[in-house]
Amino acid sequence: MAVNICSHFITCALTSPSLYPIQSDQSMLTFEGQQVQGAQNILQKLKAVGPVKHNVKTTDIQPSSNPNAIVIFVTGAIQIGGDNPLHFCEFFQLVGTGPGQYYVHNCVFRLNYGL
Repeated sequence: MAVNICSHFITCALTSPSLYPIQSDQSMLTFEGQQVQGAQNILQKLKAVGPVKHNVKTTDIQPSSNPNAIVIFVTGAIQIGGDNPLHFCEFFQLVGTGPGQYYVHNCVFRLNYGL
């Protein structure tokens, strides 16, 4: 389940309104140090980045201290607007709202320069 949500988020996060249902008003995104809260604000921030292509290299998943949540750490390469690919890492906390239903409560995204 976590891998599917992560894949969906990574694939459409920066370009698609289909991301909106997996966010909530409590969701928080930190994108390169800038914090944004709420589903609509997060979607606006991600759309402002422009067209992107992701190549996920690793996905690590662990249970959270909250029994209704899991944490996910992703690494890979991202190409923004046709520029050269850059390494990135991204952290998610998914919180359950019901059986098999999750929303992204926290997301932290960073580019990794100089690797």
